[in-house]
Amino acid sequence: MRQHYRIVIVACCFCILFINQGLPATSFNVFQSYLVAMPGVGDLGGSLVLTVRSFVSLVAIFFVSAFYRRFSLRVGVAAATAFTAAGFLAYSLARDLALLCLGSVLTGIGYGFGGVVATTMLIGNWYRGHIGTVAGAVGMGSGVASMVMPLAVAAVIARSDLSHAFLMEALLALGLGTVVVALLRSKPQDVGLRLVEEPAPAAPPAAAAPTRTAPEPSAPAAPARHPGKVHVGAATLPRADKRLMLAAMVLLGAVAIVGNGYFSVLLTSSGIGLETAALLTAALGTSLTLSKLACGWVFDLAGARKGSLAFFTVLIVGLLLCSLAGPGGAADGFFAAVFFGVGVALATTGVSVWTLELSAPRDRLGMVRDFQVAYAFGGFAFNLMPGALANATGSYAISYALFAAAAIACALIVGIVYKRRNLREALPLS
Repeated sequence: MRQHYRIVIVACCFCILFINQGLPATSFNVFQSYLVAMPGVGDLGGSLVLTVRSFVSLVAIFFVSAFYRRFSLRVGVAAATAFTAAGFLAYSLARDLALLCLGSVLTGIGYGFGGVVATTMLIGNWYRGHIGTVAGAVGMGSGVASMVMPLAVAAVIARSDLSHAFLMEALLALGLGTVVVALLRSKPQDVGLRLVEEPAPAAPPAAAAPTRTAPEPSAPAAPARHPGKVHVGAATLPRADKRLMLAAMVLLGAVAIVGNGYFSVLLTSSGIGLETAALLTAALGTSLTLSKLACGWVFDLAGARKGSLAFFTVLIVGLLLCSLAGPGGAADGFFAAVFFGVGVALATTGVSVWTLELSAPRDRLGMVRDFQVAYAFGGFAFNLMPGALANATGSYAISYALFAAAAIACALIVGIVYKRRNLREALPLS
């Protein structure tokens, strides 16, 4: 069993993202249509609920490196999960905007300390190669939440009320989190194992006879690597490239956090019924879940740069379809959900891979913290924008057109940074 404990860690990370990211963020959009209809809440109040969670998660992520230097990953995940469960309990008791915001404070803490930061560090502790596929499998946790929870929430609300739907999620977070904490170990040494480095690929057979065109030996060759497979990095980005990546994280946070958070209300405000909107939100979750694993596999096969640009293309198409979802009704909404869900897998799988590949081990905690702070800041800074534009124009569609422009800028930045990185790696061999 111990020899296969890495699989247990993947399952634990999957559940961590299901609880601390999937419940309070990825699948929370299904609640938005119900929240804006509550007395004293409305469009701006619904935006405030999301903004509070985004702000608190931003603050929590800012302190996450200090937090995990003081506490083990296992202890940190346990605390984060407890905050998430308490947040949904507060939501279940809420009768006004103030208690809804308190729930967002608690779930924001859970998201910040127990989301992608924790799982990325765990992957880095337990794995060296195939990190794209591993990150994709782990990232499916939040995707499964967005696939399953909208339908479950709609069913509970139909039979009971909104309060019981929130209570269901509180109990789910508490129960599943207890199992995770019981099984989770921060590093292989905690179960008496050593981290085994991935063996380098075998060298090709030597030619039968040397040729006159064989290159002269020069500098020592870098360790052999699969040409497309992503690996834990050995060097950290230069400051200029890191600043570019942080700007990309801000834009991606706006697209993924805010765009996903308002998807359900985008549909209902366009004339689509609540039950149909819940089904389309579940379709988004389904495509997101499947694409996270596919994203990691593509990254390992083609490399992070090509894989990123491919998924950015799908994301941009999805956002443009979102901006046109109203006139076409449920049919356009379905295609918008699928394309957006596939592309937004970059927000979990992509960010984890970029963090692990673009940082040296000694800098990893700081890099994942900085990336996640920028990502969360993007979600916070733009969270009020869709509600404000909807109040001014009567539509959420214009916000998704702006998100498409942000995704284009983000894709250009990631492409440039990886092109520079590849040039630096090739330079010693030239």
